[in-house]
Amino acid sequence: MSRKPIIGKCRLCGETKKLTFEHVPPETTFNNYSVHILSGEQVIKQVSNSNSLPWDFSEFKGKIQQRGRGGYYLCGDCNSKTGQWYVPEYSKFVHIIHSALQEAKEKEFGALGIKMKGIKPLPIFKQIMTLFCDINEGMMGDNSLKDYLLDRTSTVFNRERYHLYMHIHSGAVERMNGISVQFVGGVGLITLSEISTYPVGFTLYIDKPEIYKPEGVEITLFSDFNYDDEGEVEIIIPKLESNIFFSGDYRTKKEIENTIQENKDRQ
Repeated sequence: MSRKPIIGKCRLCGETKKLTFEHVPPETTFNNYSVHILSGEQVIKQVSNSNSLPWDFSEFKGKIQQRGRGGYYLCGDCNSKTGQWYVPEYSKFVHIIHSALQEAKEKEFGALGIKMKGIKPLPIFKQIMTLFCDINEGMMGDNSLKDYLLDRTSTVFNRERYHLYMHIHSGAVERMNGISVQFVGGVGLITLSEISTYPVGFTLYIDKPEIYKPEGVEITLFSDFNYDDEGEVEIIIPKLESNIFFSGDYRTKKEIENTIQENKDRQ
């Protein structure tokens, strides 16, 4: 029996059409294996359980998605266009990082310095922004992103509103989180969305307070290039751990365990 078509609003063009499955991140970037998907309700229950550690979800069945992370976010036209325009360069970029990690896997390091030759920064940047539009409905409230992403040559991007940071993904938890608002002491409210899976994670900050200095390395400048611009990029990418499902939390397991113990001691 054939699968019933999934009809919905495409998260890029905004039209109601038949939606196709899109891998987030792309299938060619180590997203071709089954994954354990947990609902927000299950995450909250686990966090509320004082007897378990934040990365231990063994008691939750969740959903096993055999084809990898992703969902029915885009119509066939938008999926095909962005896949042809942006995914090849993004995949090359991720595989360069993977190769560098393989060379360094026997070493302890807090950041990885990589020299990348022959990459095209703008398609890479646009693919990452497409992924964030995938997991956030309504283009994050900014219709200008539709024109920016569906015109491969467009360089009209709001660099004041958006700041994109990158890190080497480490830790026990992979995150694919839509927009959330958090309070940071001494800073105020920050708005962010995060996609962190092997080998690299990205955090998008919206209207970031100037005083706030996120962890990771900022790559918003990738948006300054033209579509066909090719060059050499040298970048130092910090390694950050994800051991809890909340965006922007890069504490090590030991740091989290110490915090849990300190809270128990105060009770």
